[in-house]
Amino acid sequence: MYLCGVIKNKKIMEATIAHSPLNAVQIHLLQMFNFNKREEGLKELQSVLFNYYRDKLKLQTHDFWQNNQLDSAKMEEIMYGHNRISAK
Repeated sequence: MYLCGVIKNKKIMEATIAHSPLNAVQIHLLQMFNFNKREEGLKELQSVLFNYYRDKLKLQTHDFWQNNQLDSAKMEEIMYGHNRISAK
């Protein structure tokens, strides 16, 4: 019985995906959430995603620094400057 429900849900999900504005990453995460319904699983996934993006940001920042696209002056401007984008 469980397998029939999984197959039915998968077909519904595939039909929804075909007409969805979501990107592949968003769709994959939705599919993962379909199987993990515990609060503990959500917290674990949030932690994994946080760590993943934190590590990517560290690497990208290091690369910018090494390629002289980022320096102390630019960091000060980012942290304390008024970098608002006007709404059009």
